[in-house]
Amino acid sequence: MPKQNLNMKLWESVCKTDPNHTKKVDQRGGFTAIDAHYQVQMATQAFGPIGHGWGYECQYQFEQGTVICLLTFWYIRKEEKTEPVRCEFGPIAGCATFNGKRLDTDAPKKSMTDALTKALSHLGFNADVFLGKFDDNKYVEERAQEVAKQQVANSIPQEEIDEYNRILNEGGGFELVEFLKKYYIPEKSSYNDEVIEVFLSACEKGN
Repeated sequence: MPKQNLNMKLWESVCKTDPNHTKKVDQRGGFTAIDAHYQVQMATQAFGPIGHGWGYECQYQFEQGTVICLLTFWYIRKEEKTEPVRCEFGPIAGCATFNGKRLDTDAPKKSMTDALTKALSHLGFNADVFLGKFDDNKYVEERAQEVAKQQVANSIPQEEIDEYNRILNEGGGFELVEFLKKYYIPEKSSYNDEVIEVFLSACEKGN
């Protein structure tokens, strides 16, 4: 098994996007937009609560109907056997235009969101979108299937997976049949394939 590149560890852990949190925008030739709060959730999963494991500081400039957000991003990098390190970069610029001559109270927020999305992209967050993979319908469909399988995996208690592996290791065929009955779908006259796949995957990983 190839050794993981530690420089890419964070990137590879956050680069894939859940299609359920994206939408197509028919502007500037068309592009995929990512839900901003979903990105905050991803950052929280990676670093911890905002203000503790990560955060940002903003300065604003207002020029000719445009608001510019200069965002400095920081996060706490934690690696095994090393002390946590505070990492910081920026400023990253985000911008938004005011709505004609009217005061647009959302313009500063839009510019901040633009800057935050750019900052997170520099760390690898949602890289598949920025690399253009979401232009490929097949890739989006595969990601949707991966997310669905992960949701199934997350719904199964670890105790169930441990019990499945115990039965397999002890060779209890009858006990295995009894165990899997709860995952049998009478309407389909078959077992829940997604659940079985989760069990098999966990077994292969040695969980």
